[in-house]
Amino acid sequence: MNAELLQSIPLFARLDPATLAGLAALLERRAFRANDPVIWIGEAGDELFLIRSGEVVVSYPDDTGREQVLSTLGPGAFFGDVALLDGGARTASVRAVTDAEMLVLGREAFLTFLRRNPETAVDVLITLGKRHREMIEKLRGVANPNALIEQKSSRWERAADTIAAVSASQPFVLFHVFWFGLWVTSNLLLGEQRGFDPFPFGLLTLVVSLEAIFLSIFVLVSANRSGDKDRIRADVDHQVNLKAQFEIMQLHAKLDRLLAR
Repeated sequence: MNAELLQSIPLFARLDPATLAGLAALLERRAFRANDPVIWIGEAGDELFLIRSGEVVVSYPDDTGREQVLSTLGPGAFFGDVALLDGGARTASVRAVTDAEMLVLGREAFLTFLRRNPETAVDVLITLGKRHREMIEKLRGVANPNALIEQKSSRWERAADTIAAVSASQPFVLFHVFWFGLWVTSNLLLGEQRGFDPFPFGLLTLVVSLEAIFLSIFVLVSANRSGDKDRIRADVDHQVNLKAQFEIMQLHAKLDRLLAR
C-alpha cells in the first residue's frame, strides 16, 4: 500500500517496484488530529511528509502577521521537501484540517536512498526544483486579504461604508438635532395656518422614516463587510493560539527531559 502511494507521487513516479518497496520500508507512520500543527515556518526541518489520509492546509504569515493560505493538500500529496534537502528552516506552516495520517521520511534515510539510487536523483531534483519555483511564484503574488477586499469592493459597497461611517459620527447627530429643533420650533411659532408642517409634523415623520430605512440598508451592507474581515482576523488569531499551544507543549517536554536528567 505504501509503495503504491509513493508511486502516485511525482517525486517517485519513475522508480521501479523493487526500489519503491525499499523506500516504503523506511517510512514512519504518524497520526494527527484535526487542527493539529504538523510543521511551523522557521523551525528546523529534516523530514518529508506524505499524506496517506486526511487534508492539510499550507500557509505562511505575511508582513502584518496574518495567515496567507497557499494551498490545501489531500491524500497522495507531499510537503517538507525543501527542508529535507538542506536541513534548513521550514518555509511554510502546515496544519491538519481533518484527522490525517502521514508517512514520514527522515533526511538521512532519504539521502541514503538517493546515494544508493543515483539514477533517480536527477528526476527527484527536477521535480523538487519545479515545485519550489511554483511556491515562490505563489508567495510573490500573495497580498493582504483585507487589502484585496478593499480593491475588489464595488462603488455600492464603498458608498455603504462611507455612509455608515458618517451616520455614526458626532457631526451627523448634531446636524439632526439642529435640523429637528429648527423644524419643530419654526412650525410651532408659525402656527397651524402659516406653518408648512404643523403639529403633529407628518412631513417630518415621513422624511425621518425614509432616511431611517435607507440608513439601515447601508449600515447592514457595511456590517456584512466588517463581518468578513472579522472572520479573517479570527482565523489568524486561531493560528496564533495553535502556535502558542505548540510552543508551550515543547517547553513542557524540555522541562520534563531536564527534570529526568
